[in-house]
Amino acid sequence: MKLIEIIINNLIITVDELKNDVELIIDIQRQLNAWGVYPDKSWIDGDYGFVTDSAFQKFVSINKLKLDQEINQNIATALLNPNTNTLIEEAKNKEQVFQIFLDSELGFDEDNLRIRDSKIEGSIYQNAIASYPNRLIQKPDNISIISSGKTYTRSNRDNIITFDRYPDRGIIPNIDNNGLNFLHEDIKEACVCLGSFVDGQMYSHWLGKNALQSAQFWSATKFIPLLNIASQLNSTNPQSDIDNCIVKSSNQAKGIPLSELAIDLVSYSNNHGSSNAIAAMFKRFESYADLDKWTSSITGNDNLTFKGRYGENDFYATPQLYDQQLQKTVLQSKSSGSRGQNLVSAYDLTRLITMLGWHYHLPSSARLPAVEWYSLATIIRAMGYDRARYLDFAIVKLGLQKVIKDPVIISKVGWGDSDERGRYEIVYTALVKFVDRRYHHINGVAKLRTFALTLRCAKAFSPRNIDEEAKQLDARMVTEVTEILRRIVTEEL
Repeated sequence: MKLIEIIINNLIITVDELKNDVELIIDIQRQLNAWGVYPDKSWIDGDYGFVTDSAFQKFVSINKLKLDQEINQNIATALLNPNTNTLIEEAKNKEQVFQIFLDSELGFDEDNLRIRDSKIEGSIYQNAIASYPNRLIQKPDNISIISSGKTYTRSNRDNIITFDRYPDRGIIPNIDNNGLNFLHEDIKEACVCLGSFVDGQMYSHWLGKNALQSAQFWSATKFIPLLNIASQLNSTNPQSDIDNCIVKSSNQAKGIPLSELAIDLVSYSNNHGSSNAIAAMFKRFESYADLDKWTSSITGNDNLTFKGRYGENDFYATPQLYDQQLQKTVLQSKSSGSRGQNLVSAYDLTRLITMLGWHYHLPSSARLPAVEWYSLATIIRAMGYDRARYLDFAIVKLGLQKVIKDPVIISKVGWGDSDERGRYEIVYTALVKFVDRRYHHINGVAKLRTFALTLRCAKAFSPRNIDEEAKQLDARMVTEVTEILRRIVTEEL
């Protein structure tokens, strides 16, 4: 049986009858997931157990319905019509949202967290990745789609937000250090950059929590060497497209497409090699000292250091970048020099990912040096494959999946247990762009929204319990990402 049959025939199904109807349970589980109160993938299994029952009770509470141990026409109708406004309003209770996500971690552990390790294969946006570069090029037409403009008044009317011209390379923008005070104490460092189109160019507004504090941001930094490779490549070979390049060892004739290695790096799919080994190899196209200086010159942060590795030997010890269309080697590995640590800030990662995603809309003085858009497009597509789907879950939790158009989500997750700090940590950096059609119903036009964020959360129990620390942080990360997204679409941020 399906929920629609209950509505059409005005049926009443008892809970005991429901437990014997696998088809109806699956239909209900899918709708509970659409409401953002039930996990997806393997949990949609037709088994009416504790998790399903708990989600059902939350759904009934949200909609102020009476369950009365039966499924009737009213309940079936509500299940089939998730209301975005209701879900956004419900999400204001952040600790309730956290508890729902934490409950969904049942059966998971540090090696396999529900959201951090959900992977692209379970994402509703998997088939959109190829379109990401073209979607990032699109600008509002100021007729059917608008942007926020240079200023807007926050919806709670407490102040006016001003967007400034996106800063030139090497210039740190003004960061509102009180703008993220709503974040939970487990979020140790954070930076959010809101984007707005003004006269066809990208303007920005920056908010932070310890945003310039140098720290270990784990594997979230792995996309930085890719940006450096693109910059080096196009500075000497402007016509060279990374999509045409393979990476090979100096003593080998055959190689592997850089695009495929980049996907392995981001997704941890291990089709060619481990993420750590590939990331270490990409650093070999520049010395540690010069890559450190290059990164600092881009973001303007003189306090960062980017001279570390990623815990494994290089995938190739002496890699070469070979352009198959030009039929020549276009980049060679360099002497690595002395190593150090990877200590950057939430601002640095947010700055770099905005320079990647917004490149097409920035003046040359604010762009990554020398790089061409077609080379960045390869990196953008690769970063669509991030194994962590925090923004996917946030979109579903707020009921936005049916009201946004042309979404782009590029991101990179990192995590680890720090012996030095005696705690578990998860890091997430991402850039998002979509057309908010919900805005259309309010003002007659849709609004283009784009922003970037970087969060680092940390937790330690005494005595230590890494599995529980990791599960709590997984739930905390998606909760805070959801809250940031909620405040953006309601224009409270």
